[in-house]
Amino acid sequence: MDRTHHPESLSVRLSEGDESAFREFFHLYSHHIYNVAFIMTKSAGLAEDMVQEVFLKIWLSRASLTGVENLKAYLYTSARHHILNELRKKSHNLQFTDALLEYFSESADNPEQALLRKESRGFLHQAIAHLPDRQRLVYQLSKEKGLKQEEIAARLNISQHTVRNHLAQALVNIRHFLERATTGTLLLICLLQAGL
Repeated sequence: MDRTHHPESLSVRLSEGDESAFREFFHLYSHHIYNVAFIMTKSAGLAEDMVQEVFLKIWLSRASLTGVENLKAYLYTSARHHILNELRKKSHNLQFTDALLEYFSESADNPEQALLRKESRGFLHQAIAHLPDRQRLVYQLSKEKGLKQEEIAARLNISQHTVRNHLAQALVNIRHFLERATTGTLLLICLLQAGL
């Protein structure tokens, strides 16, 4: 096999700072990373940015590639982590969150999206069911009934400070449950539905 196309050789050349190896590496795999990013963001611009950022990180940490046995798997793992982290950050951006929720709510005729919505609701219900009783009640009154903290405090005859503590801990517990139980787009949809 030609040295330039052998994966082990490619990782060695990359680790040595060979720019032609990096261009070859980018050409071989960038389209796949773009496709995954686009599927998860529904934005060509965001997907392109994520591709650039993933490959930039690889290039900046190229010296560590000497010990990498499977370069393709290493790249895909790095890309998955980067894309998921970026989606989590962007989920706090109201416009991005609204756009993503709209995408998943407007296409009920799409079986894949309908399945994702159904799965995400199921995981969220499980996460809520695993909460201690008082946390679950406070969460449901806040997120499902839309009550304000002072209204919850009055209804349960507890202080607003206690309501805030229960709600904060409930959100932490729900996030931990969902991060253990789900990944990727499904995790993001669950987090958005949970109000995280």
